[in-house]
Amino acid sequence: MKKIFIGIVLLSSISISAQSRWGIRTGLNYNLSTIGLSDATNSAQQILEGETADNGYHLGVFGRQFLGDQLYTSGSLIFAKNTHFLEGFDASGNSVYGQFNHEFLQLDADLGIRLLKLVRAEAGVHYQGTVSDNAYNQTFQSPSVGYNVGVGLDLWKLSLDVTYYSSFQDHTGDWNNIPLSYNRSQLLVSLGVQL
Repeated sequence: MKKIFIGIVLLSSISISAQSRWGIRTGLNYNLSTIGLSDATNSAQQILEGETADNGYHLGVFGRQFLGDQLYTSGSLIFAKNTHFLEGFDASGNSVYGQFNHEFLQLDADLGIRLLKLVRAEAGVHYQGTVSDNAYNQTFQSPSVGYNVGVGLDLWKLSLDVTYYSSFQDHTGDWNNIPLSYNRSQLLVSLGVQL
């Protein structure tokens, strides 16, 4: 009986690990400013045409646990850095220039489905917390919670993901007596490698 129990435990652990995917991911961040979810496609087209430059990068780890042949849960923990530039004039007509470096940790929890053998789609929520004390963190509140939707392509041990991230809340702040607002919307384009 003891041998049967040990055999079942070993078989279960092999089955679970066979349906798990773990790895590292890195890529570029594209700030979408105040663009909502319905305009994400137009923004992606502008990025591909070179009209919008990337403004940051990310790197981290990801994991996927398949619940069958198609359905899976996934999660990731990434460190990311975005750089935002502010140019314009204040209420007195004086020229204003500022640079905001937003460094943050982000934790994602998603539910996904494999649409074809190589293609995935997923959606979920994320938690984002700032890790540096600078002008950005002093102007806009942290942490924040939001939602994300994305698609992915798996080729052998490589994966390519494009994910849209947005916040559930509006972000306003005051920088040098200038009221600012920022909608944390961005596209992350990631390349991952399964370990």
